[in-house]
Amino acid sequence: MAERMVMAVGAHADDIELNVGGTLAKYHARGYGIVYVMATNNMSGGWSRLRADGTVATRTPPWHEILPQRRLEAEAAARTLGAEPIHLDHPQRHYRRDDGTLVELRYGCERPECVSPDVPTILTAHEHEPSVRRLADLILAHRPEAILTHGVAMVDMEHVGTCLLTTKAYRQAVERGHDGMLLHWVDITPTIFGERHAGWDTFVDVSEHWEAKLAAIALHACQIPDVGRLDFPPWGEACGCARAEAFNIAGRGQEPSSDWELSREVLGNA
Repeated sequence: MAERMVMAVGAHADDIELNVGGTLAKYHARGYGIVYVMATNNMSGGWSRLRADGTVATRTPPWHEILPQRRLEAEAAARTLGAEPIHLDHPQRHYRRDDGTLVELRYGCERPECVSPDVPTILTAHEHEPSVRRLADLILAHRPEAILTHGVAMVDMEHVGTCLLTTKAYRQAVERGHDGMLLHWVDITPTIFGERHAGWDTFVDVSEHWEAKLAAIALHACQIPDVGRLDFPPWGEACGCARAEAFNIAGRGQEPSSDWELSREVLGNA
């Protein structure tokens, strides 16, 4: 295990690369180990492909098609960072049957084969002490200098659920002796929260690692068949560099030592 670690916890396959792929690529190149944590089981969602004429076709397959594909893509993207994904496998809030019917996970609903009866959905995982403790144990096992995850100003409840789970696990880990930072990334997806969503405490300059970020995103081809169509917020211009990823500081941790480069950059840009 590398002496310096950074952990990213994303709700869905591609969330990590889209929001903090540049930060992870930058610090992986500087010798950091990457802990790549996928919160949901990715059993829901569309599957897109690029047609010959340049248009995008999307279908909504049943869970047993989309789940393994998204898992494979997450594994391929994580390996570009020298990591293997850790799958928490919390069910998403819905899935599709073979006949295309959308099934929401509610009390009394049928349970798909991919969902263990003792694992809560990502919407309520933060209220489930064993789930919080499991992630806190991972934090303490890897001792990341910083944990990167979703912020709360989102309309996607699976992002919000992941934020709550990670934040509660971080607080528990701190009570048990963890001394690293917690950073909520500012999601690239616009939301109804307007200026509050657009605000940030700090940033990481990822200008030199932007192409590595795009290459990792491209591996999530069933969701993003054409990386060139992505429209990223102009945070770099606002932060005085070509490309940046933005964060809010949810936990500062201990005063960084001289070799804690990520913490020093984050606090220096605050």
